[in-house]
Amino acid sequence: MKNILQFATLIFLVTFNTSCSDDDDSNDIPSGPTLNIVQTAASNDDLSSLVSALTVADQNADSDLIGALSGDGPFTVFAPTNDAFSDLLGSLDNFNSLSDFDTEEERELLGTILQYHVIAGAAAMSSDLSDGQTITTLQGENITVNIDGGVSISDATSTEANVTTANVEATNGVIHIIDKVLLPQEIIDVINQGTLVDIVVGAENLSILEDVVVKVGLVETLNSDGPFTVFAPTNDAFVALLDSLGDDYNSLDDFDTEEEIDLLRNIVLYHVLAANVLSTDLSETTVETAFAGNSLDVIPSGGTYVIGDASDTNANITAVDILASNGVAHIIDKVLLPQAAIDFVNSLSTPNIVEIASNDESLSLLVAALVQADAGLVELLQTDGPFTVFAPTNDAFAALLDTLGPDYNSLEDFDTEEEKALLASVLTYHVVAVAAVYSTDLTDGQMVETAQGGMLTVDLDGGVFIIDETGAAASVTAADITASNGVIHIIDQVLLPN
Repeated sequence: MKNILQFATLIFLVTFNTSCSDDDDSNDIPSGPTLNIVQTAASNDDLSSLVSALTVADQNADSDLIGALSGDGPFTVFAPTNDAFSDLLGSLDNFNSLSDFDTEEERELLGTILQYHVIAGAAAMSSDLSDGQTITTLQGENITVNIDGGVSISDATSTEANVTTANVEATNGVIHIIDKVLLPQEIIDVINQGTLVDIVVGAENLSILEDVVVKVGLVETLNSDGPFTVFAPTNDAFVALLDSLGDDYNSLDDFDTEEEIDLLRNIVLYHVLAANVLSTDLSETTVETAFAGNSLDVIPSGGTYVIGDASDTNANITAVDILASNGVAHIIDKVLLPQAAIDFVNSLSTPNIVEIASNDESLSLLVAALVQADAGLVELLQTDGPFTVFAPTNDAFAALLDTLGPDYNSLEDFDTEEEKALLASVLTYHVVAVAAVYSTDLTDGQMVETAQGGMLTVDLDGGVFIIDETGAAASVTAADITASNGVIHIIDQVLLPN
């Protein structure tokens, strides 16, 4: 009997414990989801790109999408699959992976795209959606729901996103998985932006700048990745520059020498910064330009900024923040001039060597000799040079004629081909080609090769003397007369080669 009672008690205890255990287990079973939206996405292998995108966007100091979507909510998230992100990256130039969103501006764009997939303040199940319903996203623009033959979402593009898995519940909202990354108009506008060259080409008031960029061969440069900031002068700004250059520069076609085209190219580069500088980024500073060794000044003026160059006149910014895919343009009302351009402009108002000699009565015989030689020397000494000319005075030429005897009473007596050639040889013996040699460049005993091929010797003992190949010394009576194409030193004797 005792054994039967013990057995019955054992059965009772086992049954009781089992019953209690079952009750405890039923109390431990969750009544709903246990993961928040970010955790739910992270647990789904097909949403790993979405989680990566959130992580990349949050590298910006002012972004915390992961923190927000881990908060109380409620949220509705339309979650693009990995394939959807792959399709997006494949449609974008220079973006092969999410890691290519590696600048602050690019990460901000990515964050904007992600916010367009979030509805804040509601956990909208598929049964809550209606055909044609428009919903405002966290980004600020609307999406539209279509439920004809399934559930799809329309963004600012012409391609809808299909909901492939609906009603994935999270502790702070609901996820609907979609097969396309949704794009707001804000992002489409950025994607469709052309390069800085495209902006210039499309702006009627920048047509001369377009012509300049083409002329100097900078189209490929300004079409490249950048980023660049371009201060873009208007047509009126270029017209004003051409007007200031005088009659020899009526259009861009007049920049036709290699030196002039190089100068024009450097002027364009002087308007380019190798950085993306929005108007909100401007501050009082000096900034290096793409023309190496040349900088611009950003100067506060009346609550805004003007741009200072090497001249005395600043450029006003008339339009700002014209965004391109590779940078930004700001419109200005003046062509910015580096020092090289200032020097060029100044040279236009400075007479050349022949003009200086022609305007100096004491050098009239030198000019007459250049003409009489009939060897193109007048034309040569009006070209760019640079040249150094040791210019004999009228008295020097008169003394030479006296030494030549009664057959040479004037320069007109050099009238045969042989005599003209001799006169040309003497004259080119006074010219140093491809150099503007100032008196400060001369040293005692220095040997200088002339355009004629002979040598001159510098003697600085008791003055400045130029010794020719006969041993005669000409005294420099006036030095460093600057011409647009070189320098003149006036001497008191005609130099003679051997």
